[in-house]
Amino acid sequence: MEATGLAPTEEEVRSVRCALRLRLKREALQISCAPTAANQPADGSLTAATQLEQLFERTVQFGDNQSGLLLGSVGSDRRSIVSRAMRKLRDRFGSFTVVYLNGVILQNELEAFKELIAQLTRATGVKHPVLSYWNMYEYLRGLLVAKAKAGDHVIVILDALEQFVRENSNAKQLLLYNLLDWLQSKDIKMGVLGITDNYNVVDNLEKRVRSRFSNLQIVIERPSFAQIRQNLVRALSLDMFEWEANCELQRPSTEYSVAFSKSVRELLLDQSKFLASLEFDYDIGKPQTFFVRLAAAAVYYLDADTPLLTAQHFRHARHLLEQDHQLAVLETVTEHGIALLIGMGHLEKGDQRVFTLEMVYARWENFLRQHDMLAQLPTRSEAQKALENLLRLKLVKDAGDAFKIGRGGDSSMKQDASGSLQPEFRAVHLSFAPRTLEGMLRNGSIKCSTLLKEWAINVVILLRRWYLSTVMSTRLPVLPLTDPGAPSTVTPFLTTCITHLTFYVKFALVNHWMRRCTGNHRDHRIRKSVT
Repeated sequence: MEATGLAPTEEEVRSVRCALRLRLKREALQISCAPTAANQPADGSLTAATQLEQLFERTVQFGDNQSGLLLGSVGSDRRSIVSRAMRKLRDRFGSFTVVYLNGVILQNELEAFKELIAQLTRATGVKHPVLSYWNMYEYLRGLLVAKAKAGDHVIVILDALEQFVRENSNAKQLLLYNLLDWLQSKDIKMGVLGITDNYNVVDNLEKRVRSRFSNLQIVIERPSFAQIRQNLVRALSLDMFEWEANCELQRPSTEYSVAFSKSVRELLLDQSKFLASLEFDYDIGKPQTFFVRLAAAAVYYLDADTPLLTAQHFRHARHLLEQDHQLAVLETVTEHGIALLIGMGHLEKGDQRVFTLEMVYARWENFLRQHDMLAQLPTRSEAQKALENLLRLKLVKDAGDAFKIGRGGDSSMKQDASGSLQPEFRAVHLSFAPRTLEGMLRNGSIKCSTLLKEWAINVVILLRRWYLSTVMSTRLPVLPLTDPGAPSTVTPFLTTCITHLTFYVKFALVNHWMRRCTGNHRDHRIRKSVT
């Protein structure tokens, strides 16, 4: 600012900051709303909606069975495109039935079939008492045939299709197979649409499913990087802002507005290292909304000392929006995986650096038994699958045969011993400190059941329960958990526990030494009698 001789006031900079954030907020809403003639060239959502309408118009009009895929990156507003296409089809050909199934919400194929039946019978309110798979299969097929005879054609939308075809989910593959198999029948008039952001989802389909699935794919095209830059320059321009409609904001001086617009054009249109970094974000698949959010965060750092947008502002904004990768990985872990991590954390706090699945499973089982909730304990095979997922995510690491379970006779056998172990006896260790998981559970970053959260956090409560149960079982005098007349604190209680624990350890060592002495003396007498 010294070079231009401008010195905007703090009030001017604050008004510019608020005005630009309002402008960028409207820009973000405009991206997610239905495209108009003004913003249609900026993205391919209108083109995708038209293609989707053409794909299923014969299904709605004549009952031709059809299937297809709608592919779009995160932030491409796929659901809005589908809603727009279905609305246009209704306007052209009249009413038809749309069934919406979300793979994230539905956990198994039985739930999916129930939801499918519920949406097909919503108008009549028919109650279906059937629960078994085969009865439900025939009942559902009969519903589709009845709708076809009545001229009511059906379009089934499978949102988050990657969840229906994910690994170790044969039940959901069965659901998809049944839907596509019905498309081969002349008695059923139906269309099936899969929505996903995974461009390789077809490779995960089973062979029998892939052979029945159509090769018709509609890809939502992203706006070019040049269009995104032009949109940012337009959104960050102070000339187009309606200052009269926002009278609470002070309009900046003409010199400041001109200098600000010039700095924005130089920053976003002239080639530089900063622009190359933005283009890299575009190349790796960042949506248009990411750049709008980045600009809104950069505007937040404007002040009287640096009133013009610079690359440094965007650098600060990038750090602000940078994703916590460890948290992002932990958010994908299932409830069973979280329970295994909590159990490993407790074992590590007890100076156990490596552990097997059996050790963690026993700790988990003991915890649920204390709460009379053993029904929630998964099978060992389910726990093994959860552990394999943790290994794939690098949250735990393989320690091999750390306990020397598979001892061999020679060095080659010892080297291959860890590979020949059963999965439940292979040792693993955590890749992060247990307090990291506890902190994320405390602040709510990771969602899990209240029971698991109590197991992870309320260690003192569990220790208190252990102390009271031990005292009652051994009939020792119960020591006061706090000093008489003092407020309840944790420190006296822990001191009491440590005192009792020290006594038990000493008693166990003496008892073990006496047994060894007695055993050695008995063995000596036996050997003497034999000789």
